[in-house]
Formats: sequence, structure tokens, C-alpha cells
Amino acid sequence: MRKEILMATTNPHKKERFEHYLKGLGISVVSFLDLGKVITVVEDGETPEENALKKAIAGYKATGKTTFGIDYWLFIIGLPGVKQPGPFVRRIFTNKKGEREEVSDDKVLEYYSGVVRSLGGRTTCVWVSAVGLVTSQGHKYTGRFERETILTSEINDKRTPGEPLNSMQLDPVTGKYYTELTSDEWLELNKQKEKGYIEFFRKYLDEL
Repeated sequence: MRKEILMATTNPHKKERFEHYLKGLGISVVSFLDLGKVITVVEDGETPEENALKKAIAGYKATGKTTFGIDYWLFIIGLPGVKQPGPFVRRIFTNKKGEREEVSDDKVLEYYSGVVRSLGGRTTCVWVSAVGLVTSQGHKYTGRFERETILTSEINDKRTPGEPLNSMQLDPVTGKYYTELTSDEWLELNKQKEKGYIEFFRKYLDEL
């Protein structure tokens, strides 16, 4: 019998990715959307681990199900530290109150295309990501992973809803945009790059 765990997200594309990662462990993934839940999490942690765990705790408290959350921070090679997006990958603009606001996919692409163009049109970036897990027994665990990617200022016409930077990221092996990869190529690419997640869940499999 497959184990079912909740991913603290409303993004179907992210859920699909983790379904692919974890199916070999006998794990079935559901999301907030699948459960019809609207859960707000304030992502104000000082590390990606803190934010990921905040998401997992919120999902666990709302459902009682084993829950995991993921948080991604972005660092662009060549960009001054004060301008690094870090945890604010989508919250790149501030309102009149000085608060960061999440913007549309098109605005994200417009902004980062300009940033990369200022760095010569192509640059290496590092994604720092973390997973936070709350098991059915209420035990809490976190893990951190890093991977490099390439960003180009030229935006591909194809889009991944909810993950706009896929239209600017290049696979260093094939040279294709992430959005040009076939479904199998894309899932396998990310599985190899994020295989640390699989080992993380394998470690706590008995508690899920």
C-alpha cells in the first residue's frame, strides 16, 4: 500500500515533480488543492529550512497528515549581495508601505531578463533549497540542497505556469530551455539534480 503525504503547496507543477521523485519509494503526494485547503503561511524565516518547516507545520496542523514543505532561494553569480534575490524570487517589488509583494509570471520574467542582460546575457545561478517535514508522529526534520543552473536573458515563448524562470533556464547537457524539454526529459533532469530529496525521504520512510 502506498503511503500518502501532503505537500504544502498549491502549485500543481511542483507537486508533479515530487510525485515523480517519490513514487519509487511507494509514496503518493497530495497538495493543498487536492484537499480543498486554503492555508496561508508567512514566509519570514531567516533560512530556507525555516520557511520550508513553517509550511510543513501549517499543513500538519490543518490536516493531521504527514506534511512536507519546500523553499527555494536564488543566488545569481555576478550580482552584488544587496541585489541578490535570495528568498524573494517572486517578491521582487515593494508596495507603498515598503512590503514585498508577489508579482505575475510576466513581471518575474521581465525583471530577471533585465538582470541577466546587465550581466552579459547569460550567467550561472545557484538554487539553494530546503525541505521541512512533519511526520504523523509530529516529529520535525529539515534538509538543504544546492544546485547550479544557467540563466539567459532571452526568454523562451513556452511557459511553465507558476515557475516562470523555466523559460530562462538552460539545461547544460542539451542546451535546451527547461520549457523545451519533453516531460520525461524535464522530470529526469530534475530528479538527477534533486536526488538529495529522494534520499531525505528514504531516511525517514518508516515514520511517514
